[in-house]
Amino acid sequence: MTNAIKYWVACSGGVDSVVLLHLMHKLYPQELGILHCNFGLRSNDSDGDEAFVRNLAQQLNVPIRVKLFDTLQYGQDKRMNTQLAARELRYTWFEQVIQKENGTVLLAHHYDDQLETFFLQLRRGGKVKGLSGMPRFRNGYLRPLLNHRKSDLIELAQKNQWKWREDVSNTKNDYTRNWYRNQVLFQLKNNDFPLHEVVPLMHLFQKVMTFIDGVKVEREIQISEWLKLPIWVKDHLLFIHEIGEYSAVEIDRLAKSSKGKYIGNDKVKVWNEGQSLVFNHKEHKEKFDTIKITRSAKDEIVLNDRDLFLDVKKVEGNLSVRKWKKGDRFRPLGMKGEKSLGKFLRDRKVAAHLKEDILVLVNEKNIILGVFGFGVGENFKIEESTRTVLRVECI
Repeated sequence: MTNAIKYWVACSGGVDSVVLLHLMHKLYPQELGILHCNFGLRSNDSDGDEAFVRNLAQQLNVPIRVKLFDTLQYGQDKRMNTQLAARELRYTWFEQVIQKENGTVLLAHHYDDQLETFFLQLRRGGKVKGLSGMPRFRNGYLRPLLNHRKSDLIELAQKNQWKWREDVSNTKNDYTRNWYRNQVLFQLKNNDFPLHEVVPLMHLFQKVMTFIDGVKVEREIQISEWLKLPIWVKDHLLFIHEIGEYSAVEIDRLAKSSKGKYIGNDKVKVWNEGQSLVFNHKEHKEKFDTIKITRSAKDEIVLNDRDLFLDVKKVEGNLSVRKWKKGDRFRPLGMKGEKSLGKFLRDRKVAAHLKEDILVLVNEKNIILGVFGFGVGENFKIEESTRTVLRVECI
């Protein structure tokens, strides 16, 4: 009976993963397995890498799994560049192994990789999450070499006479990461840039992310809780809610203002609801482009709170639907006179962020026949004498 594999080393055949494999083999020889990806991108070189890793697995007496990918075809189908295609294929397979085997996949990312990641994210305008770099352990992935420099790994391999494969594509600047490695970091090192300060900074960002991950991202947050949050957490939440152009200070000012006030952009508005702040995302709202009108005998209809039901004899001309606006008036059921629609909604205690999406049914004279979700006006209601009913739906 063979032992269950606890650790799967992702081994490309390069010096980083070869060193990781040898180190893990010294520690856990009976619980170790190898994963090798053949992306088929470098013809004979790709096959040579696979043969090398297979031979290494045989020497160490370690089980190996090899996956051959049609990376170019996958990239074309997904409309992504080759580098992204290879990454997606690799991690999709690794995820399957983690879930099926309940094991851990070990990746050979090291100190220099962290530096590259930081500057890549910095160039892309990365926020705290991006600048925090790669975590040592997360979701079944372990990166034991993050504190070790590339030069240290090469030195260790040479000292122990561990052979590895050289990937000549790493010396080319065709890919952005290679360009950063071969050009940007090279120039920074030659100009005495304090690169040693970068990784500790990334560790700080990781601690920040650990704190942020513990903060629930919800559509509504109590004002008292919001005001207690550190400013950098507030800024992160605003970024997640796609309203990052506003500062935490501006939202604090909104929180301390009166109920019904809001600020926002085309995608989201932040409303002061008295005791809480509500992030109202417009893309999550239903869009009503047309109305559907059906006629039915009164005894055939089934009433609901969503649609409007009117006496057909009381309706004249064409009907249309629009959002309510300031100054609108209508006569609610049971009232003798008209009432401001704004006051009507306040009396119904409709939250401020919901008011802006209230729809009304109007005729050609812009008279409000009903308010969707709240019923028809007194002048258009169904009565005992009503024989035919108009049902109006927003679709």
